[in-house]
Amino acid sequence: MFGEASASPEVEMKSGQEQDTKYKRIEYNLDLPQDISEILKSFKFRKRIIIENFHYLEEAVQRRIAFDLRVFEDYNILFIILGIWREKNRLAQFNGDLQDRIIEIPVEPWTKNDFISVIKKGSEKLNIQFDDQLITKIIENSFDSIGVFQELCKECCLANQITRKVDSIKQISEDTLQQAIYKKLEDYSGRHIRSLETFIEQPVRTSDNIPLFLAYYFVKILCDLEWKDVEIGLKRTNLHNKIKEIHHRPDDVRSSDMSNFLNKLIQTQVKKNIIPPLFDYDISTRTIKIIDSTLYFFLRNANKEEIIEDFDLPVENYLRDQN
Repeated sequence: MFGEASASPEVEMKSGQEQDTKYKRIEYNLDLPQDISEILKSFKFRKRIIIENFHYLEEAVQRRIAFDLRVFEDYNILFIILGIWREKNRLAQFNGDLQDRIIEIPVEPWTKNDFISVIKKGSEKLNIQFDDQLITKIIENSFDSIGVFQELCKECCLANQITRKVDSIKQISEDTLQQAIYKKLEDYSGRHIRSLETFIEQPVRTSDNIPLFLAYYFVKILCDLEWKDVEIGLKRTNLHNKIKEIHHRPDDVRSSDMSNFLNKLIQTQVKKNIIPPLFDYDISTRTIKIIDSTLYFFLRNANKEEIIEDFDLPVENYLRDQN
């Protein structure tokens, strides 16, 4: 529809068997939201524009879109933006002019009643039954993720040889939940271990000092945390202090180094093709949180000591490479 320097909307005029085509040249600049809006208006564009996986974009691009959205709104060109982040009003943080102009619709958290409703509907379709105690345990092991919840229910069904609707009511055995947990742990382990390995990798730089390797120390601390601390998130100050306690250059881990590491947390993961991202930093609460629910499940059920032991110590690798 658009060219590099101009657009030529085509207008067809019909008169009996004759047909005339007329063109109108429009000078435009796609870098300007005003010009894009004018073009869309010329085509009587009235649909909503959907941007999916917004969190995969680099922060600079997200920030620019936040400013462009204000211009598009003046032309009544509206957007639906789908993304994963822990901060409230993320777009308004980029552009305060969007405050009270956007509506946030969180898809989480799922309540216990939501999960119960899902499992009841599925049970009716298959003519099976989960007792209340089993349902509670499945919910507890799902970490507020409907996806993990459905997977555990599915694996419980498969462990009970349920693949379609049965003729008479079948009670799902409670001891099959542990089988389901082992199966999903096996499914999630490969991806998460590879993602963590990729996350802590750091290109060697020409410098007299050994790099800080903050990503490695972050993952190590994450694996050492008590589970309740993993669930509520890790405060920036606590992370900084914990890193300095075990770091090979503790006096060199400055606040600015932490800011650089945390503010680029999503961007670093996307650049390393860790999709979906595992962690995000909420600058408003200064908290690092897990945003991939399957990682919660993985860390809760895996042997975290073995995980960190399997990762090569970056300092040793660096010294070996230098020699």
